[in-house]
Amino acid sequence: MNRTEPASGAGQSRSYYAALLFAGVVALLVPLLLGARQFFQSYFFGWIFWFMLTLGCFGLTLLHHIVRGSWGLVVLRLFEAGNRTLPFMAVLFLPIAATLFLPHPTGAEYWLYEWANPELVTAEADPMLHHKAPYLNPTGWVVRSVIYFALWIAMAAYLNRSSLRQDQTGDIEEQHKRTNFAAPGLVIFIISMTFAVTDWVMSLEPHWFSTIYGFWFLVGGGLFTLAFVSVLTMAWSDRRPFSDVVNPGLMRDLGNLMFVFTMLWAYISLSQFLIIWSANLPEEVVYYQKRLDDNWRFLGAFNVAFQFFVPFLLLLSGRTKRTPRYLLLVASLILLVRLTDMVWIVIPAFHREALNLWTDLAALAGMGALWLAIFSFQLGKYPLLARHEPRPAEGAQEALEHA
Repeated sequence: MNRTEPASGAGQSRSYYAALLFAGVVALLVPLLLGARQFFQSYFFGWIFWFMLTLGCFGLTLLHHIVRGSWGLVVLRLFEAGNRTLPFMAVLFLPIAATLFLPHPTGAEYWLYEWANPELVTAEADPMLHHKAPYLNPTGWVVRSVIYFALWIAMAAYLNRSSLRQDQTGDIEEQHKRTNFAAPGLVIFIISMTFAVTDWVMSLEPHWFSTIYGFWFLVGGGLFTLAFVSVLTMAWSDRRPFSDVVNPGLMRDLGNLMFVFTMLWAYISLSQFLIIWSANLPEEVVYYQKRLDDNWRFLGAFNVAFQFFVPFLLLLSGRTKRTPRYLLLVASLILLVRLTDMVWIVIPAFHREALNLWTDLAALAGMGALWLAIFSFQLGKYPLLARHEPRPAEGAQEALEHA
């Protein structure tokens, strides 16, 4: 493709989106071949993986509007297209919420959440679950989930509309409004995301808890998103309008951001492990006992090596951050390991000793096809570069005219 071709999905035909949506639905139905319980587990795994990318896009949108760094010029529209998938991901969340109210399966006792079965939450059956029942109960869980989605969708819609409105009117006040909104909005987002991850993921293992869990997911989602937009930006770096704005400064900024989030992920992961290891409490160590047995220990070692040590060493090099091909490879590696890390976190929570290659990967691919179809459609609706940034990168003016 030559340099003058646009990189956007704006020109994609309806058949492209229809094919992605059809493939996604078909792939999501594959886990049903092994039963409803396997379907819900695989569906949840696929949904939470791609939803972390949605939340990462939203969180980094808030961060960009606060700091207004020049690095946001190229990737802001990618962030916005990602956070506009929030309403669709909320709809795709409904089967997960439905598991709380379905009749419990014979022999399995529960679909996803142990605490959703009233027979397991009595003081006689499980005193700990009985103690947590005022918070961990189906009604409260659903109400809180509705609040999370309503907050995120409303906040994202306001920021996106303001950004597009400033492009059309040139009103600098819109920029100040977004900054004033995003500053407290980021705090609200971090708090609400912590509660959401606790409700949706940590409660898969209701006897275990960690006070650092929410921030662990927050950093992982940010790293996931930075790697994703870096892959797209570097892959499109020879196509307009990106060919006019992708320069060593931008690549250095994206590389440094991935470097920082890589270190943060390692720091938080090690902190959680050391705190639990040093306390050595039975209700806490069970989390790592489960994940350091059998096949999971090798996947954990892989994550440590390729989620921290390899990207850390590669991103230390200035050459890596100056060369689109090298930065693309590092970002692609981070994307791969974000997947294996999510496998290590979620799948053992279902009391399974290995990934089910057919059902789990089919659900992951199906949810990914749906997410990418929605993302591509949203990305193609608006110009690829925002016009209102006060500090455009070198060559941006020409790119803005093209966009």
